[in-house]
Amino acid sequence: MCRTAGEGCKEEESSKGSSQARAQRRVEAAFYCQTREDIVVEQKMWQELGLFYIPEREGMFHRGPGLNLTSGQYTAPFAGYYTFSSTLHIARREPRRRRQGCRGSRLRVLICVQSCCQHNSHLESISQLESSGDLFTISVTGTLYLQAGQYASVFVDNTAGSPLTVQSGSDFSAVLLGV
Repeated sequence: MCRTAGEGCKEEESSKGSSQARAQRRVEAAFYCQTREDIVVEQKMWQELGLFYIPEREGMFHRGPGLNLTSGQYTAPFAGYYTFSSTLHIARREPRRRRQGCRGSRLRVLICVQSCCQHNSHLESISQLESSGDLFTISVTGTLYLQAGQYASVFVDNTAGSPLTVQSGSDFSAVLLGV
């Protein structure tokens, strides 16, 4: 059987299109969001962060359900391994000259599953505050396994003797890596 050039191309293109569509759907669950406003974390306090928004800029993403921007909780739509990341921009609220007893003060940022930050179901980053300036950044990144319906969120543990402010534009993101 002889064919002329171009015969069968539509069939090949449609099979290519469906494989491209499958490749584009590989990221079934992902998001990137930022804090909408400054969030004050009082001294010696533990706080879950909320009040996020999805910026409307190139490169920002939100795939699938599960993100509650008000509470800051991301509920996994699928069981699997998720990579999480949060970068917080922190400002001290008290002038340096008034600070006393900073020795041992630290800031912990955690991404916890089901608000359980004491077990092996969280990511954590710690910064000693005595060497930090008035403005600093702290990040936490890693992989957690979530069952469908479990949620993850960002917590701040301020052991300092003065309040800290998580500045607007701090971020929280996740991508489903696989099941």
